[in-house]
Order: sequence, then structure tokens, then C-alpha cells
Amino acid sequence: MSFAANTLSALVALVFLLAGAQKVLLRNPVTANLLRLGVGSTMTRSIGALEIAGALGLAAGLWFKPLAVAAAAGLTLLLIGAVGFHLRARDFTHRRHRSHAVAPVVLAVVTGTTTALLLATS
Repeated sequence: MSFAANTLSALVALVFLLAGAQKVLLRNPVTANLLRLGVGSTMTRSIGALEIAGALGLAAGLWFKPLAVAAAAGLTLLLIGAVGFHLRARDFTHRRHRSHAVAPVVLAVVTGTTTALLLATS
């Protein structure tokens, strides 16, 4: 089970490292969607920095498990906040924006599962 937790942690870390870099660098497709949700450039960069920190915490957690648990839990909370922004924008009811809204739900499930696996193998 530890192999599964470590593998999932590494994959999630890679996803959030890439996603966080996109936000910190204010890449256009990402910023356009976040602006539509009412998230400005400062908050976008802050979210990106938190995602990168979570990715680094997951990576470092391969050697110090409590850090990985905290990073995975923090990313899960960050994604729950993202779901809230999409709910407020009613993205789940608009076909055009639904894929943007579903992504944080799926990632929240993945990071929550990562947290549970890490806790189970601690």
C-alpha cells in the first residue's frame, strides 16, 4: 500500500507543479478562466504558489510522511475552495464552463484519496 501512496503522491505532485507554474506565470488560458470567476492576478499567483508548495510538500513527503499528509490535505482544501468559486459562478449548469468546474471536483477526490492513503500507510 505504501507503493500506491507514494506513486499517487508523485503523480499529484507533478500535476500541481505544472498547474501552479501556469498560474504563477499568469498563462492566458488559465488567467482568462480565473478572471471570469472573479479571481485577480494577485490571487491567481497566490493560488499557484500554494499549488507549487503543495507539490513540493508531496515530493518531500516521500521521505517525511507527515509533510505529505499535510500537503495533500492542504491541496484538498484549496480545491474545495475552487469548487466553491465554480458553484458561485454556476459553472455546473453552463455547458460551456462545465469542464472547468468538474476538474477541481475530480482533483479534490484524487487529493483526498491521496491523503487517506498516506494516513493509512503512516
